[in-house]
Amino acid sequence: MVVGIERGLEGFKEKLEQRGYQVVYEDEYPYPVDAYIYINHPNWMELSDEIRPELTSSVEKRSNHKHHGVLIINAQNKSIDEIEQILNNRVYSPLF
Repeated sequence: MVVGIERGLEGFKEKLEQRGYQVVYEDEYPYPVDAYIYINHPNWMELSDEIRPELTSSVEKRSNHKHHGVLIINAQNKSIDEIEQILNNRVYSPLF
């Protein structure tokens, strides 16, 4: 899984890398990502194309993969454990 992250979230980047995730800054990685972690963008879709991450999942390039699309995570008020749970489950909260 390739996780794109906004600058300013270096603490999350470091902790996720320690947990085995490939984490890249969106402005340094011109390829698709599987998840994107940001903070304080009131409407990230309004960002210019130069700033907005590639919204095509790297796993979509692989046939027969169960995940499609990019998981967008707002890191505001979330712990590293909550972020990891979201990444692993691909949802913000359990269904049951």
